[in-house]
Amino acid sequence: MLMRLKVLFCVCMLPALVWGQSRKPYASWYVDGAKEKSENRSHTALEAFEQGQSVIYATNAVDLYLTYLRVNKTSGGIMADDRRETGANSALLADGASKVRLDRCEVISHSAQADGITASGQDTKVTVNEGTVSTSRQFSVGVSSINNALVTVNKTEVNTIDHQSPAFYVHNGGEMTVTEAFGRNTGQASPEFYVGGGKISATKCRLNSAKWTIGSVDTGLLEVSASELKSGGICGFLVYGANDKVNELRALDRLVLVKNKITVGEGPLILVTNAGGEITLSKNKINCKDDVIIAVKADEWGVKGANMGNAMIDLANQSLKGDIYVDSISSLELYLKKGGKLNGAITGNPCDGRSVNVHLEKGGAWTVKGDVYVNRVTFEQPLKKGLKQLKGKHVIYYDADDPYNEPLGGKEHKTSGGWLRPMK
Repeated sequence: MLMRLKVLFCVCMLPALVWGQSRKPYASWYVDGAKEKSENRSHTALEAFEQGQSVIYATNAVDLYLTYLRVNKTSGGIMADDRRETGANSALLADGASKVRLDRCEVISHSAQADGITASGQDTKVTVNEGTVSTSRQFSVGVSSINNALVTVNKTEVNTIDHQSPAFYVHNGGEMTVTEAFGRNTGQASPEFYVGGGKISATKCRLNSAKWTIGSVDTGLLEVSASELKSGGICGFLVYGANDKVNELRALDRLVLVKNKITVGEGPLILVTNAGGEITLSKNKINCKDDVIIAVKADEWGVKGANMGNAMIDLANQSLKGDIYVDSISSLELYLKKGGKLNGAITGNPCDGRSVNVHLEKGGAWTVKGDVYVNRVTFEQPLKKGLKQLKGKHVIYYDADDPYNEPLGGKEHKTSGGWLRPMK
């Protein structure tokens, strides 16, 4: 079995395989707010041919309004370690508190390490409305928001082809709102959404990552609602720490999925590894072929032995069918809230190195498939009613020495079909 690609859009991990030298951003059309406060252009085609050259560079607080433009970057890549930090070599780059609006424009990048659209810096805002964005070479993001910039994408088609080319990317405090976007990524390690320190909020989208995840979250927040989503590689959503530094057990990654139709072609719905993840699932329709619906474990990223996953999962008006796997060094806090249902086991080695806690609130239920081992089981309701929320003809073993299990009295209890029993 081929080893997965281990690098995902981290500046420190980008290979120096492209051409040219790092330089200040420059462009075919340099739009400087220090000279003109606003510019408009429509119904024309603009291109960049030189190595490392953008087509449009908007800076110094300029207001730029573009309609029916064709922005085509065909020039070569650049060897710039800070490209992800600056947005250099993007077909359209906006920084310096500029405001750019693109209506019905076509943005194309045919160059490696050449993103389609990048907004960079505090108070920089880019709006993309009813257009198309496409990239055809490696390491090329469709739409990017970095360094506290704000990007809005509405009714726009975004496609990428080659590897390590996400459709929507935020980094270092960037924020992005995506509404009614559609498109497909076909490259390895090319998620639809990549959050590397920032926030993406998406709704009513139709997106397909053919060979990678729908979303990869490495510090920040990804929230997706009312969308049709497909993935074809590794898992549906990856919540992880990409760097090799030791996981500090902090819940810095957040994933919120509400009212989506999700199809996962390979692996679990969610993988949490080398990171802490806060995950909320509500009212999603999920088609996942893997027996494991969520995996919390060490994987390829991080320092071996210290790259555990730590997941806090809320299910509210959400049914999950499948097992949750927690390996020997990882931890799980599972909250089954009103309408939250798990139909499956919690699997993995129940050794002293892992922690698994299940909390049942009123209206939640767990149908257990196979005998399971947990540290604690707690109930919002009185014990007699709470035990009825545990279903299935199997045994749940709990740690009688855990003080949170004091209401259980270290005794065996009959559930709705099975037993809640102290570990020996």
